[in-house]
Amino acid sequence: MNTRHPQNHNNLNNWLNSYFNAALAGVLLVFLLLAYFLFLGPKFDATKAAIEANIADQENLYVLSQRKLANLKAVAAVYDSIRAADLAKFNGVLPDAYVPERLFGELEEMAASGGWLIKEVTVTPVGVSAADRRLGQISVELSMSGLDYIGFKRFLRLLENNLRLMDVSSLEFSPSDNSANITLTTYYYQPAS
Repeated sequence: MNTRHPQNHNNLNNWLNSYFNAALAGVLLVFLLLAYFLFLGPKFDATKAAIEANIADQENLYVLSQRKLANLKAVAAVYDSIRAADLAKFNGVLPDAYVPERLFGELEEMAASGGWLIKEVTVTPVGVSAADRRLGQISVELSMSGLDYIGFKRFLRLLENNLRLMDVSSLEFSPSDNSANITLTTYYYQPAS
């Protein structure tokens, strides 16, 4: 038995010498396959799924951006088709900034058209609208004289038909001395800051 054992050992050495490269390649192949299926394959699949989801999100974002661009182009085309005179009228409804002289001039012009006299004007900036932070508000208190009831109604109609947006909040008319006190709110546009 002693003689057999060295021969088996010798046969194993001969076999390893003959097939070592093939055995090593087989062990490496098994190792690489296990590494791929246990570690690399799941990571690859997860990465591939994440990339595909990202591509889908980017395509959706691209489509939404294209729609937004088309809408903006349509708005720009409509804006370009508006005449300059019409834009000036719109700016009269909601001026870009509060200019006290312009407001006083408009009120004085309305009063002068009926032969009335503005005794006192008190202008108080209220601040911004709660609904829209870019919409500034101004409170105006007018004290007028020289107008009877019919003139008072005409002046209110002038305020109502005025191009500038105005809300009358209180009225007080005194027929005994032909005077009136009117409180109104007007608005202006504040550019975003």
